[in-house]
Amino acid sequence: MFRMSQKNPVVSPRRVPLRLALLTLALLPSCQGPADAPEVSGPARVRFMDYRQGTVFELVNEAHTDRVALYSELRSNTETKVTSDEVMDALLEYLKDAGFREKARVGVAPRSSDTLSWGGEVEEDGVSMYMVVGDTTTTKDRQMFVDCYMNHVTLWSNTFQLQRVDAGPGEVFKKPEQRR
Repeated sequence: MFRMSQKNPVVSPRRVPLRLALLTLALLPSCQGPADAPEVSGPARVRFMDYRQGTVFELVNEAHTDRVALYSELRSNTETKVTSDEVMDALLEYLKDAGFREKARVGVAPRSSDTLSWGGEVEEDGVSMYMVVGDTTTTKDRQMFVDCYMNHVTLWSNTFQLQRVDAGPGEVFKKPEQRR
């Protein structure tokens, strides 16, 4: 899936806070009343792309997309998953604390690239910002981005989904151009 080209990749301590936050959210009692419920933001979407592999990992929250409507729709891919508003808020807070917002530009990330390695895009309440990583990206910015990317992909991978896909048995994880 993801391969770093660095000889000695540095594992950031930032991974622990996101995992701790998500574990805490998972362990919260389900009987909280409305007065006890944490305040959540509005519609949000976070998408990270690996341009070299042609992979996309997109998370949206329940305020953005109805889970049942999305998963009931026949789709050609499984790149979009729906998470709770609280989990999305924890992810957005992590990205902010990690420095993603400081380095991001307003607009949408390219959907593909022959010259860039990765791209990340955050949309909150209809406003998009993005960051891309290429050969000219500084080591510090690249590491920050990789931390954000890996945390996002870990969260995406741990988000349950039952998506209807337009593919035969054994073809779900193949690229569309390889299904012929």
